[in-house]
Amino acid sequence: MAACVAGDGRRATVFGRWVTETGVGEIVEQLADDPDLRVTPNAVYEWLRGRAPRPERARALVRLSRGRITLNDIYDHVEHMKAGRERRACCSG
Repeated sequence: MAACVAGDGRRATVFGRWVTETGVGEIVEQLADDPDLRVTPNAVYEWLRGRAPRPERARALVRLSRGRITLNDIYDHVEHMKAGRERRACCSG
């Protein structure tokens, strides 16, 4: 059985740390410049919980980060969060 780990792990990834350091509000504001990329704060929080952004938004996040994150960082975060949910499920019951 997998070991249970305290905490949600959102800041354990490059993408999670970048979102935390940049700020949800700043990300929403920067993406608002393009009507096709606009998001709500809730959408950014969903990404932090492990939902993958649409590809065009993921590419925009990479550009917005000015090289601090890559597409791989975003999708590694998704996988990390998915693995965490699976660990919590096996430990809870």
